[in-house]
Amino acid sequence: MVTIKEIAKHCDVSIATVSNIINGKPNASKETKERVLQAIEELNYTPNYIAKNLKTRRTRTIGVVVEDITVFCAPEIIDGITKCCEEKGYHILLINLRLYKKFGDSYYDNEKFFQMVRREVKELIAKQVDGIVYVTAHERALKCLPENLTVPASMAYGYTKSEHYPSVVVDDKKGAYEIVNYVISMGHKNIGVITGKERSIHTHDRLLGYQKALYDHSFFLYRWEMDCQKTEKNIYSAMRFMV
Repeated sequence: MVTIKEIAKHCDVSIATVSNIINGKPNASKETKERVLQAIEELNYTPNYIAKNLKTRRTRTIGVVVEDITVFCAPEIIDGITKCCEEKGYHILLINLRLYKKFGDSYYDNEKFFQMVRREVKELIAKQVDGIVYVTAHERALKCLPENLTVPASMAYGYTKSEHYPSVVVDDKKGAYEIVNYVISMGHKNIGVITGKERSIHTHDRLLGYQKALYDHSFFLYRWEMDCQKTEKNIYSAMRFMV
C-alpha cells in the first residue's frame, strides 16, 4: 500500500506538503499541487482514514437514525441531510428502524421502540460518528434519545422533549395558509379540507392555517372539514361526499 512518504519522495516534496494537498489546504503552488495529485492517481494512493481519524479524533461521519425510510417525508429529509453532508465533506451512516413494518402506528408507546433506538444510537457512537440526526415519521413530541450522549444530536420532523437536543420541524400552519391563499387567488370560495388523525400535530396546525386563510378573506367557516384514515379509498370517499 502506497504511503504519503512514498508520494512525497516521488514528487521530491515534504510529507507535510503532500498532507496539506490531500486535505485541501492552500499552502502549495499550483504546479506542486498538480504534480502531487498526478502522483496520487498514478500510484493509486488511498488515504488511511483510520489513522487520520485517530489523529484528528473526527470521522467526518454523521449518524442518521430514521424511524421508517418508506414513510411520508423521510426520503426527502434524508436526501437533504445527505446533500448538506456532501457539501461539507461529511458522509452519513444510515440506520433504518423500519418501525411501521414492525409495530404499526403505535410504536412510540412501545418499550421495545425505546430499547431499539438506544441500542442503535449506542452502536453509532461506538462507530465514532461526529453527530446524530434522528428522523421521525410524524411530528410527535418524543423523548427517545438518551440524555447523556457524547456527541451532538438533533431531531428532524419531530419535537424533542429533551432540553439537550434541538428540533427541526415543518411549519404546517404556514404551508396550509399559503396553499389555501393560492386556491382563493384562483377564484375559488367553497374550499374543503380532508385531514388525518384528529390528535395529530400536523392535522391541528394545518387546520389552523386553513381556517386563518378563510378568515383573512372574510369567508364563512362552513363545515367543510373532514377527517379520515389515510387510505386511497377513504380519501376518495371523502372527496366524493364534499363534491
